[in-house]
Amino acid sequence: MQFHTSACSALITCLGLTLVAPVFSDDGRGSQVVQRGGFSLAACGGDRLFHDRFEIAGQLPDPTQFPAYQQLRRDVLINADLWDTELKILSAGFGFEGIQGVPGLTGANLQAAIDAGAGVNLDWAQLNPMPPLRNITSAGSVLGIAFAGFGSYVCLADAMPIVFSWPVLPSSVSPEAVAITLNTGAVVTPVAAALNPNYDYNERHVIVVFGEFGNRIPPGQPGSVHPVQVDIVAAKIEPKAVGPEGPVSMVGLSSPSSNPYEAGPALVGAKLTRFSPVGDFPPPALANSFPNDAYSHFGEDAQYRLRLFTSGGFSPDGVSGLLPDDFPRFFRLHALDAEGEPVLIDEEGVTYDLGDGSLTVLGLAEVGEPVDEPADRAYYVEDHDNYFDIVLKGDESAMARLTHVEIPTSAVPGYFDIYNPGGPGRTPDPDTIYTEPSAPQMQVIDVSLDDLRTVSFAEQDLDAYDLDDDMPVVFRLRSADGPDRFTSSSITARLWIDQEGLDYAGIDFPNEMLRPAVSEVRVFVRTDGSDRIYTLDAAEQAALSGPDSGWADGGPAFGAFATEQLGSVPVYRFFDPATERHLFTPDLSDGAAMNLVGVAWFAARLRPGH
Repeated sequence: MQFHTSACSALITCLGLTLVAPVFSDDGRGSQVVQRGGFSLAACGGDRLFHDRFEIAGQLPDPTQFPAYQQLRRDVLINADLWDTELKILSAGFGFEGIQGVPGLTGANLQAAIDAGAGVNLDWAQLNPMPPLRNITSAGSVLGIAFAGFGSYVCLADAMPIVFSWPVLPSSVSPEAVAITLNTGAVVTPVAAALNPNYDYNERHVIVVFGEFGNRIPPGQPGSVHPVQVDIVAAKIEPKAVGPEGPVSMVGLSSPSSNPYEAGPALVGAKLTRFSPVGDFPPPALANSFPNDAYSHFGEDAQYRLRLFTSGGFSPDGVSGLLPDDFPRFFRLHALDAEGEPVLIDEEGVTYDLGDGSLTVLGLAEVGEPVDEPADRAYYVEDHDNYFDIVLKGDESAMARLTHVEIPTSAVPGYFDIYNPGGPGRTPDPDTIYTEPSAPQMQVIDVSLDDLRTVSFAEQDLDAYDLDDDMPVVFRLRSADGPDRFTSSSITARLWIDQEGLDYAGIDFPNEMLRPAVSEVRVFVRTDGSDRIYTLDAAEQAALSGPDSGWADGGPAFGAFATEQLGSVPVYRFFDPATERHLFTPDLSDGAAMNLVGVAWFAARLRPGH
């Protein structure tokens, strides 16, 4: 069937608006896509970016004003991996077709997902309580896509993750900077782009774009339409990535495009380092799977991190996510022992002796939050991004003997297939074509135990930041006759400038979101206002909070680390006897004429050149 007016009405109804004048396209694009169910592109008036095709009674909320969109565009990177010495596209495969921005999609209307050709877990939909919608279908609703930070309302859109070796400068992400060449010779521009779901501040290497890129007919068959090449091109906002020397242009990067209806997602990198929690947190609007870092899952046992970088989302069925104990179901590691003999590492919690040291796989991190009991896949909220951490403990000498990570797939008894989000789900429709599972693969492990090879960066211009009380950075404000002040609120920073005449002095370090391993730094103000102490030491906080201390508790200021972490630097505490004021700075030279009290906290360095 063709789905026209009723689908458009359902779309507008779900937005709480009234459809005045639908504009339909009769160009036949929707009817070419016969592998989906009942929906066609005509359901959206022939346009993936539906709000350009309708006159609406009332005003659509501006999707560029949603919190996720604003937060994703802040130019902040914290301890993000450099996957290569050069900036390049690591993969740019066609993701899946036609299931992003599905009109009328709700937990009570899963038929909309089925009709769009999305994978579904209808058996889980019968559970009480009902699992999250994302665990029941990989389809995205119209509002869900907008709320997720894509800056547009899209309808029945295709998806493509474009994976880079260096992290992307967030404010430079735009669909206009991506040119996708199809096998027909046509060059198309996406209608939406965002860093979601790869949004943690130590991630941000993947731009996901939505638009009309092809159909589900495999390449080589009559009627197949699919991407063959992806280019990064000049746009109004120059696309940039951040490398060791700061932001650089991405214009001119190019990559062939693979097809998910031939082969599923693949590994594009595997980097083994000592574990660091620095920067491993999301924007507040996207914190539904937080915390999920290795320390949150495994505590002090989390010594090493083998970060897997993928060409697309990994799922056991195309819908649900991976669990913290899924290592033995989907992965195994290869090593050479001290005698040069191969060792297969395929179990969690087992110590493997490699001759001159041993190691143990603890499990997976970068999935979802820790759980006390074994996770129930039906309810477990995974982040569905392009990163997974295999977490290990043991001897450095043993870690250095790891050579490859393998995805065996169901070709090996006891292992299971991996799909991208275009896969079939647990209850597939027999008449729908879904994306293929991954092929068996081996990825060389890049052992980098002596160097994290990461980059941190923050835009220093206060005016570049939107107004918010919970920024991922800490602003320094300076007074001619008082102590420096710190705040993670751009609103407070501007008030101090406008109302109290303070001078803006830049950003030295981030505001780490509170989680295991991160401590709350509180500010205490001398009762006469002449000095400020910032401290995360619980004993000092208690002493300064006393009724006769002479200090007033100013509340939480930001989050930082009490102990040194890889990717962090010490922030020193000085006291100036001449002014009787404290100074907090990562630069020892700043306090050369003062008394060094000690290290106040540890944090990533965000100043240019550091």
